[in-house]
Amino acid sequence: MLKQIVIALSSVVMLSGACWANDIEVQEKIRTKSGEWMAQMRQVDKLKAQKKWDEAEAIIRKIMDERQELKLNLSGEKRSLAELFTASGKLADAEKMYKEQIADRETHDGVEDFILVPVLNQYAEFLRAHGRAKEAVPIEQRAKAIEADVNKPPKKQIAAIMGDAKLNNNDKYSKLCDLGKRYLDSDNATKASFACTEAIKVNPYKSRAYKMRAQTYYQLEKLQLALDDLNNALKADPKDAEALFDRGRLYQSLNKPLKALKDFDSSIALRPDDVDTLGYRAKQYAALGQIDKAIADYTAAIKAQPRSHWAYIQRSLLYRDNKKDTAQALKDIDKALSLAPRNIDDWELRAETLMKARRMKEATADATKMIEIEPQSTQGYSMRSRIYKTIEGPKSKNAAADLATIEKLRKAPQ
Repeated sequence: MLKQIVIALSSVVMLSGACWANDIEVQEKIRTKSGEWMAQMRQVDKLKAQKKWDEAEAIIRKIMDERQELKLNLSGEKRSLAELFTASGKLADAEKMYKEQIADRETHDGVEDFILVPVLNQYAEFLRAHGRAKEAVPIEQRAKAIEADVNKPPKKQIAAIMGDAKLNNNDKYSKLCDLGKRYLDSDNATKASFACTEAIKVNPYKSRAYKMRAQTYYQLEKLQLALDDLNNALKADPKDAEALFDRGRLYQSLNKPLKALKDFDSSIALRPDDVDTLGYRAKQYAALGQIDKAIADYTAAIKAQPRSHWAYIQRSLLYRDNKKDTAQALKDIDKALSLAPRNIDDWELRAETLMKARRMKEATADATKMIEIEPQSTQGYSMRSRIYKTIEGPKSKNAAADLATIEKLRKAPQ
């Protein structure tokens, strides 16, 4: 089954800037590398069992270098190194790695992030396991204090901003909003909402704090409060395209498609080349059966951002399933594949589309291509077995062979 899920209208995420237009090459490199990293970490486990510590460390450090180049988080790899050093008896190196993980997650603004808790507890476990229980106690207490404080107002940080005599009200408003964003970025919607509320008290006539608090309310599943805040943001600035976009997505979540479309229309009128808004409006048009309008929006998104891989895929589905135009659908899929040639989801979509066009030989070749790209994935074998059954019937030996391979892959040690 195709896994191309770009927009789910039943669960639209209320975060400004959906960023579908990110560089597809980077996305594909991360996706491809992720599979390689998983296989390499399985090799690390085997090497650890064989006590080949240096070889295992070299693999982990290579993964770290590759992830760093892609600007990805290294916490998982650092934890793996800490565990490797512990197993090999390099306790000083292991401790250094735990401390490094803590330092990576610490901040310099007095905010204790909840993301510190797991690594603090891991470090405390390490200390206890090596006879250093007294040293573990304050670390465990710190973790518990962070957990206990997670849903409480950030009174200390708010007081520091409000009590700073050097700041005028505009500065205080900005800093409180920055604090709210800081908590949002740390996935702490509750604390973010408190900071935004204080900002609104300082200046209820600006839109930024209302928009941010709407995000927190959405994450906390308080949809009516989120809607109220977006309404207030738009009272403060009726031409805030971002607020219109966010409210449109919220209306989608509330199953109010006509109101959603109205907001998307207004947002696009203000920024006609915004591919995110065009994409959401296209999906809404498609849900309402207005296929030509949906296609037009995907086309506009492609014109604005020619590397919009997702737009080609979504438009191809409309051509194939709604317009029954497999030829045009295949053109769009081919364009998507030119942007992401190793994306097996796209190859699967192409194979399915070729099946609909009764071009079975080409469909089989595409399924085989999926297997060549990701031989350890069951996806290609599953697709090809479906094609073989269509061509040769339910008792197809070729299909049976592919299904047998799937069972072997599923039983293989992970």
